[in-house]
Amino acid sequence: MVARSVDAVVVGAGPNGLVAANALVDAGWDVVLVEAADEVGGAVRTAEVTAPGYRTDLFSAFYPLAAASPVIRDLELDRHGLVWRRAPAVLAHALDDGRAAVLEEDPDATADALDRVAPGDGDAWLDLVAQWDAVRDDVLAALFTPFPPLRAVARLLWRSGARGTLDLARLAVLPVRRLGQERFRGDGAPLLLTGNAMHSDVPPDAGGSGLLGWLLTMLGQDVGFPVPEGGAGALS
Repeated sequence: MVARSVDAVVVGAGPNGLVAANALVDAGWDVVLVEAADEVGGAVRTAEVTAPGYRTDLFSAFYPLAAASPVIRDLELDRHGLVWRRAPAVLAHALDDGRAAVLEEDPDATADALDRVAPGDGDAWLDLVAQWDAVRDDVLAALFTPFPPLRAVARLLWRSGARGTLDLARLAVLPVRRLGQERFRGDGAPLLLTGNAMHSDVPPDAGGSGLLGWLLTMLGQDVGFPVPEGGAGALS
């Protein structure tokens, strides 16, 4: 075996390792990617575990942040076979009495459904959407910029103004249960916010869970909750 010099060795072919390796290659680096498992992907994998030909996502399964990420977009994975699929509705949370809170693709449709149950909740929902639209690009830049994201945060604060900054600061520390109680009369919108917040494994009464619930539901209204055709492993 002949040794050769490389510019970087990336250890681990999970999603972060795969993105890092590709970003370095795109920058002209000579990269070696090493992985102990038999296949790449880490927690982004699909396998036949129940019956031949029936593929199941082993860990993560939906990817709003990937669909919104400028980093993933720049990889042009569609040129290598990645196809995003979206359900007719983004998601639904069922209640014991047979009702369900549904996050539709169109924010107006989501708002209409919420308003039919609790008048006024539709406008309150669209207020959250408008808040997201105003800061979307800066929030995503902060999420996908190496830590600490000083420039992205500075732009976010400048564009938000004093009132918007205070609203975001409060949202950042607010428990999602409190957010739902303060903003809505019915149980549909709080259910959507709380169910999404709990994807982060942060308890619904914990500070910061309101921000996470808002972030995921607003991404659902923005890019949906897409899944890769063929399962999560197709993304890897």
